[in-house]
Amino acid sequence: MKINYSTEDFFVEVPHRRINRNAYGTVGGAALLANLELAAGSYLFMRTNGRHRMVCRNATYRFMLPSTNGLHFKVEPISENLDHAIDALKPFNTDLKVNVYACGKHPGETGRRIGRGEVRFHVWPVQRDD
Repeated sequence: MKINYSTEDFFVEVPHRRINRNAYGTVGGAALLANLELAAGSYLFMRTNGRHRMVCRNATYRFMLPSTNGLHFKVEPISENLDHAIDALKPFNTDLKVNVYACGKHPGETGRRIGRGEVRFHVWPVQRDD
C-alpha cells in the first residue's frame, strides 16, 4: 500500500495481490470497502495532524466496473468547512467522497474510474495532559 500524504494530491494505491482477490480474480467487495475506509481515515489523519481520533460511522460504495488491476483511491471532503471544524477542537461528523480508479501503467497514475464511495466519520479532539 502506498499513501501519498499531500494536501494538493492525496491518494492511496493498493496493489492487486492474492489477499485482495476473490474467486473471479477481481478485487473482492469486502477488501475494497476496507481499503476505502482506510484511505478516507488516512486523509482525515493527515488533515488533523494526528490531533483527533475518529471512528467510521458509515461507508457506502457503488460498483461501476470490475477491478482486475490495483486500486487508486482519491479522497476529498464533501463539505467545504472541514478546516473550520478541525480548528474548533470540538467533536463533529464529516463526510468524505472517495473516487476509485484502476491503477495506471506507472505509479501515481490513474486508469478508468471503477467506482465511488462515501464515508462518514465521527471525529473528536485528543485531550492531552501535558
